Amino acid sequence: MIITRFAPSPTGNFHIGSLRTAIYNYLYAKKKHGKFILRIEDTDKERSKKEYEDEIIKVFNLFGLQYDDLNYQSANKDEHIRYLERLITMGLVYKSDEGPYKFLVKRELDHFEYSDVILGNIKIPNENIENFSVARSDKTPTFILSNIIDDHTQNITNVIRGNDHSINTIKQIMLSQALSFKPITYAHIPLIHDISGKKLSKRDNITNVLTYLEKGYQKEALFNFIIKLGNSFNEIEYLNNSESINNFEIEKTVLSPAKFNLDKLKFYNNYYLQKISYDSFINCINEKIKKKLEPFNLKEIYADILKRSNNYEDINLEIENLIKNYHDNNTTLNENELMILKNIYECVKGVLTFDEFIKSLEEKELSFKKTGKIFRNIIVNFHSKLPIDSIIKFFGIQKVIDMISHTINNE
Repeated sequence: MIITRFAPSPTGNFHIGSLRTAIYNYLYAKKKHGKFILRIEDTDKERSKKEYEDEIIKVFNLFGLQYDDLNYQSANKDEHIRYLERLITMGLVYKSDEGPYKFLVKRELDHFEYSDVILGNIKIPNENIENFSVARSDKTPTFILSNIIDDHTQNITNVIRGNDHSINTIKQIMLSQALSFKPITYAHIPLIHDISGKKLSKRDNITNVLTYLEKGYQKEALFNFIIKLGNSFNEIEYLNNSESINNFEIEKTVLSPAKFNLDKLKFYNNYYLQKISYDSFINCINEKIKKKLEPFNLKEIYADILKRSNNYEDINLEIENLIKNYHDNNTTLNENELMILKNIYECVKGVLTFDEFIKSLEEKELSFKKTGKIFRNIIVNFHSKLPIDSIIKFFGIQKVIDMISHTINNE
């Protein structure tokens, strides 16, 4: 049976690269009808925090990454020490003069190699691998040793992780062979770069998954974006969880670094934002703006706003543009526009409904095609680019008629 794992350390926020690795392991295991294990590597007690552990679980729940088992590395500490002692007894690990315990690398071969599912055959010159630390001076095992021991005891068959671990993989294969562990199949994913080609970093980019969700990026959009990030396994644009499992192919991961294209993420997000309910839409609006919206017919046009929005910032900006001119009307019209506006007023001053409003304008050959610019000027002062009929529905017929009257009387 195929068994994969995702093994994060709870020492910081859950970032985009980690999410991609978790999703790839999840999809691969589920497609192969295997098991997917979440292992919290919590042995670094100084840096590990409960809040980060909770964040890992929260992200997994949000994205529907159902693991078959959840365990903690700290529960396996006795096994780590037992195998360390075994390596020492075998003469393969020694205490260095600097303090840490190091694995004695064999020098008979001129290079070390292994076959990678994504990267192909990996060869590393012998001289590039020094004797490496497997435990600190107090015999506390390092990541290199504890990680491979956990993989062995949990019967992990496949490890999918970032290609920054490729050197670690060589070292762990050496340890695995020395301890007669079953071989593991490795697949190393190229790292994520920003659009300029630099490695995605916390210093220069937003990398925290929850931050994207807080900004209004839908989890479905992030999921779709992530599964296609550096992988050409399917041309279907929008995939749900089960479709992703059926279509996933780890072998089609591209060799070059994946480009984090924010415009592409916005493209996906616009699609999923348009599917949210009105109640969910209301929750996207900040409280300061929400208080100003009671007199208006927001529900009439929320779908139009979503069509033009990629995130919460866009939604709030669109609403701000709709209402910013309402109490501060600085409209100016030329003579011809003022004359047309007066004709519009005479035409609509007695109507009560939107349909009557449209009918009256068309009967007098004052359709939006001819008058839209004037309406946009006096109602929103060109701040909003929503369709003019949506703008009128938002304010309501009576408010629009009042604005027309106010403009005529103040010109």
